[in-house]
Amino acid sequence: MISIIIGNIIAFIASILMVYSGMLKQKKKILYFQTVQIGMSVISNIILSGITGAIINALSMIRNILCYKDKLGIKEKIVITILAVILTFKWNNLGYIGLLPLISTIVYIWLMNIKNVKNFKLLISFTMLMWLIYDIAIKSYASAIFDFMCIFANIITIFQIKN
Repeated sequence: MISIIIGNIIAFIASILMVYSGMLKQKKKILYFQTVQIGMSVISNIILSGITGAIINALSMIRNILCYKDKLGIKEKIVITILAVILTFKWNNLGYIGLLPLISTIVYIWLMNIKNVKNFKLLISFTMLMWLIYDIAIKSYASAIFDFMCIFANIITIFQIKN
């Protein structure tokens, strides 16, 4: 029980940083705070026995650092994808649920350069849905609440853009 509380406290702080990064306007600052947030999510996932989530989040930190340094090209995306697949299948402790972070990261990494804002918002909503299900499964309720709010905010924004 104590691990669930500690994991959720760390997840809550990470979620606050995620929201904060959403309010920033400079790409480098956004990537910096997202990287710190993802690092905290790695710790939270480990505490909550969400090993595949921790693996995917650690690889996402590398992705963000490469993006921060403008070095996230096709080769780097291939390497990250291969590592994500191998490590997820090796360490997955949650069956099909444990594959959701992998699906989310592969879809995101290969479509993250979408220029259309509506489609990008759909991408974020889809990938966050994977995390919402995963976070509920590992009892990361703080993360799940923020996942849901992120999905909801993106869907509302899609309708606002459409109209």
